[in-house]
Formats: sequence, structure tokens, C-alpha cells
Amino acid sequence: MTEEKEVEIKKEINEFQKEKERIRNLVGEIGGNRNSQHRLIGIIFTLLIGLLLVLGVVLQKITLFLTLEIVTVIGIFKIIWMFYNTQRSSHFQFWILNSMEFKINELDKRMRKIEKLLQENSEKK
Repeated sequence: MTEEKEVEIKKEINEFQKEKERIRNLVGEIGGNRNSQHRLIGIIFTLLIGLLLVLGVVLQKITLFLTLEIVTVIGIFKIIWMFYNTQRSSHFQFWILNSMEFKINELDKRMRKIEKLLQENSEKK
């Protein structure tokens, strides 16, 4: 029987590890800092701003005023994109916390019901 329990415990540990990894990947996709999409968009915005500054200030292909206006607009788009991702991540975290609260309340109700049944059984004896 001890070998059966060990196998069962190992199986539960493996299932827990898989679930933990799945949740970690899901959270990483939604709001993680190591997300490749975040890096790619950050690099694109940085390259655009750098290219515009080189064209406008160094090479003087674009007027300085127009360069600064375009760089400002691109910076604002980057900030809006960051706000959107932060909101998305916060919504996901709220959803997780709401689900946890629901489960905890459900367990609390079951525990109270079990306690009530135990008290009734002990009073009968």
C-alpha cells in the first residue's frame, strides 16, 4: 500500500507542476514582462524614434519642428499601448482573484455544513 500511495502522491505532484507551468505561461502571455511581443513593439517604437531623430536632427531631411511632433505622437502611442497592456493584465488578475474568492466562499459553505452535521451527530450520541 505504501508504494501505491507514493505513486499516487508522485502523480499528484506531477499534475500540480503541469498546472503551475500552464498558469505561469498564461500569465506570461497576458501581462508578463518577458513577453516577446512587448520586446518587439518596444524595439519598433525605439527604432522609429531613433530613425526620425537621425533624419530630422542629424541629416536635416525633415524640419526639426516636424520631427519633434512626430516623435511626440509616436511616444504618445507607446504610452497608450502600455496603458492598454496594463489594463489587460489588471483585468486578468481581477478575474483570477474573483475566481479564487468564489472557490473560497464555496469551500467555506461546505465546511460550515460539515461542521453543522458533525455537531448534530455529536449531540445525538
